[in-house]
Amino acid sequence: MTADPTYGLNDNLKQRQGTGAVTYSRVSGRWNTGDVPRPWYAQVNHPNHRGKLSMHLGTTAVRLDAPSTGSSISATLTPVAGDRTSGDWSSIALARSANSWGYVSNQDIDLGFLVRANGGVQVFQAGKSVANLPSFASSKSDGSFDVTLTPAGSTLGLSVNGTRKTITLGTAVPTDRLWIYLGRYSDNNRTVSLVDDLRVERMNSDDLRKLPGSQLRYYGYFGARLNAAGGNHLPEVRGRSNLNWVQISDFDAYRPEVLRDCAPAGCVVHTGNEFFDCDAAGCPLHPNAAERWEVLASKVRPYLDRVAGFVLQDEPFHHGARFADVEFSAQRIKNTFPDRKVMLIEAGIRVDDAFTVPAAVDWVGFDEYCTGYEALDARMTKLAERAPGKELFLLPEAAPQSWCADRTDADLESTQYLYMALARQHPAFVGIMVFGPWTGVGPAATGPGTPVPSKFPRATAAQERVAALVLGDARLLG
Repeated sequence: MTADPTYGLNDNLKQRQGTGAVTYSRVSGRWNTGDVPRPWYAQVNHPNHRGKLSMHLGTTAVRLDAPSTGSSISATLTPVAGDRTSGDWSSIALARSANSWGYVSNQDIDLGFLVRANGGVQVFQAGKSVANLPSFASSKSDGSFDVTLTPAGSTLGLSVNGTRKTITLGTAVPTDRLWIYLGRYSDNNRTVSLVDDLRVERMNSDDLRKLPGSQLRYYGYFGARLNAAGGNHLPEVRGRSNLNWVQISDFDAYRPEVLRDCAPAGCVVHTGNEFFDCDAAGCPLHPNAAERWEVLASKVRPYLDRVAGFVLQDEPFHHGARFADVEFSAQRIKNTFPDRKVMLIEAGIRVDDAFTVPAAVDWVGFDEYCTGYEALDARMTKLAERAPGKELFLLPEAAPQSWCADRTDADLESTQYLYMALARQHPAFVGIMVFGPWTGVGPAATGPGTPVPSKFPRATAAQERVAALVLGDARLLG
């Protein structure tokens, strides 16, 4: 899916790459700035370029998030789709730094290669040209080139659409740990460059793998579908989640068809509207709560294979609900669907020495936004103490909240990794459900309002990395 904010870059990697899949990060691609272009500059599976990495709107690049440890790299590069005469180019750059901007002739590039739409080829090392080969190869009819690079000590074996040459390099290219950057350079915002059939001989992707013995196995988003006005965001997170919070009951109608966008057993359905009538004065049960629940249950049944469980009223005790009423709703759900999970999400401030969880509840999470390590660590310890035997969840924020509206994209990026680090230290926590990024007050620079996910590219990239670590082998499900 080419959906904001990720535009498919890391969606369904196992299907695209097989076992040992590797995620991608967007980088500048320019020689003079490290500023990363907007997410839509680099997309995967654009409707006009199915199954390919497409680069739009000028110059950009992406980095593979694991280093190559082999010697051979090949790919089909199309510098300008449908054009065989332009001087614009596509590139492969290899660097010992994972923090390069990805521009082929910058000094931190150990080996840079570019091919122009007109068939010209250049090779660079550490900012210097080592080969300039105009009209080296003819493109295919679609403007593409099959490229293979094989560094071997101080030589480079080069093949472009069957034309081969051995190039003498200035210095030997290390092959033990090189980061791969795929880029494109163009001043024409209307053209598109493509990358397909990328093959790397060997990679060390240990840092992207689920740690041995990790208890984490769920990753998803709270509010993936809130109501009709808020939109259905399940397609946006399909490639990087396996458990998402959804609501299918609106004030005017039920929308069970939303569940079609859930992965198998990939959603938890909110039940608060059916059981509770919450307002500023309290949170009592509806007099006909049982009947209201049966209506929701009937709407869900045709899509039950998509449902992992049901979520109780959000933060019920914080909103004034009685324990007996929460217990009633949990047991009613369990009686109806005994093989589905019942989930309780409570405000962190209510997780104290008096906090108690109904027996019918399987999963318990808490939210406590805009807070730091010590406070979160203490709350997690308390929740594990007060909910023994339950599987526990964290809910990190993905957008600024009203009481911390000054949070930046970099702050939110750090938040994702903070929660991941904490989850690893508390074995009772099995999942992370990100709050947002469609909830909150939006970027401070644009004023209050609904957050725009594309304004948080660093936080979004962090979520993709955490999802890969939680789900294991970068198998981003959906």
